[in-house]
Amino acid sequence: MIRLKIGNSLFAPKLIPTLAAIFLVPFLISLGLWQLDRADQKKVIDSGVKEAQQKEALDLNTFIHKGNIKEESFKQEIYRTAAILGNYDSDHQFLLDNRTHKGRAGFHVLTPFLLKNTNKAVLVNRGWITYQGTRDNIPDISISQDTTNILGVMKQQARAIVLNDDSGEINTRYPTLIQSIELVELAKELKIELLPIIIELNKNDNTGFIRDWQPYYGSIDKHNAYALQWFAMAGILLFLFIKLNTKKIKL
Repeated sequence: MIRLKIGNSLFAPKLIPTLAAIFLVPFLISLGLWQLDRADQKKVIDSGVKEAQQKEALDLNTFIHKGNIKEESFKQEIYRTAAILGNYDSDHQFLLDNRTHKGRAGFHVLTPFLLKNTNKAVLVNRGWITYQGTRDNIPDISISQDTTNILGVMKQQARAIVLNDDSGEINTRYPTLIQSIELVELAKELKIELLPIIIELNKNDNTGFIRDWQPYYGSIDKHNAYALQWFAMAGILLFLFIKLNTKKIKL
């Protein structure tokens, strides 16, 4: 085993503490480096979000007429404002369950918006409405189906959907209650192609409800803090390993 004499001190660790230190110190350092890598990834995303927010509104009709309909086409445009011409499909709306506002339970109203002169639609989140005791008793969410222009921010959505019955199919009674969003499944139900984004309706649009949209938070500081913790733990462990295995000797 290691025996290192420095002045009147002898560093002579035993086998098990040595093996533990050899394994744990690099492991803790690797966790810290992983958190720093995550922080760098979030910086890239954060930079892209800020760049998208500073761009002028994207004419979504023109954008998809150029063939930009796949998810890959929208990656650089997420968080950018979109201008859209078309009409709402008021007859086929969805209520996204378990949404809260200031501690109150409710729903987000998701309405398909049919893009003019296309066979495509985009799902528009028109905001939050309150839960009124039963899911059959909701505020009026109907909306004109006349051709109109809307503005909204393009967002990505999670992939999972939880069906609200045991049949394996979405309930076809509208507005349909859903627990989360799966655009592919909703498109099958609507029998129309949905763009791979969600539009959060502009706060100034009078056809929406409560829209307390949350900005993007990249959690960069959180990852840096976690990295510091892992590095500190590695340093403390190394210090204790040396301290506890070093003894004073008589010269």
